[in-house]
Amino acid sequence: MSKKANPTSIGLFFAIGLALSVAGLFIFSSRSLFHPQHMSILYFNTSLKGLNPGAPVKFRGVTIGAVAEILIRHNQASNDFSMPVVIAIDKKLAQTKSDQLLRVGDPTVLEQLIQHGFRARLESESLVTGVLYIGLDIVPGAPTPLFHQLTPEYHEIPTIPSEVQRLMNGLARLDLEGLSEKLNGILARVDVILSKLDMPAINAGLTNLLGSANRLVTTPDLTNSISALRKALDEAGILLTRVDGRVDPLADSVTNTLQDAQKTLADLRVAIRNVSALIGPDSAVPSDLSQALEDLGNAGRAVADLAEFLKRNPNTLLIGRRQPKE
Repeated sequence: MSKKANPTSIGLFFAIGLALSVAGLFIFSSRSLFHPQHMSILYFNTSLKGLNPGAPVKFRGVTIGAVAEILIRHNQASNDFSMPVVIAIDKKLAQTKSDQLLRVGDPTVLEQLIQHGFRARLESESLVTGVLYIGLDIVPGAPTPLFHQLTPEYHEIPTIPSEVQRLMNGLARLDLEGLSEKLNGILARVDVILSKLDMPAINAGLTNLLGSANRLVTTPDLTNSISALRKALDEAGILLTRVDGRVDPLADSVTNTLQDAQKTLADLRVAIRNVSALIGPDSAVPSDLSQALEDLGNAGRAVADLAEFLKRNPNTLLIGRRQPKE
């Protein structure tokens, strides 16, 4: 006979389950409650293989959020086959990475950043595993942004292909078949050219050339010429040594002569300055010389007058000069 269920135990069980449910909900939603999220949408024109929900969103390598949702189509034209990805940027986490206030979610700031090249692209965590994440960056010279939303629902960040995608796209555009055909054609022409060559004659000519070179190298005339050249070089070295010994004393003599000439010119310069000072306009010598010349002229005239008087009165030397009568 089974026991009757205790209503108190059943109620306590449901109360504990409800409390655990509320606690779990609180724990899992605490991140959203205490870490406000800003949702943005990206459109990628490539496969999203390797990108999973929860993958990090990084700005220049710094994690600031996570991938919230990966969609096939959302709010885009019918002929638009780009793959939409919704990302959640953790405002509080992003703010802890900067010492300035980050206005995450401000449409004006986002528009300015887009004009300066703010773009998103798929980046690889590892080439081995193929795991992808969302990389945000400011790309100088970025192409014109392309937007996909028909009606503004999220803040849309334009995307650009990653470096790996560009490489794969470039490889995909290569015409490997045409390149292979051209390479085969080149190899065929090379084969035809080689088949036309007379290899025995070329081999014989090369053998003769090597034999002639060997005879030229081993000939006594070449050995004697090298010896004579070495002797000539030794004699030239001795001659240069002798010339160097002669040139040094000659250079010393020329140097002494130049020094004497400089000294003589300096003395001559001093003498010229002395003469200039002697006969200059401010010197007393010219005035004294003029006075002397004037006195000498007067004396000359006096002598001339005396000579003329004696010529007229030759007896004056004997009897003296007569006194005039009163």
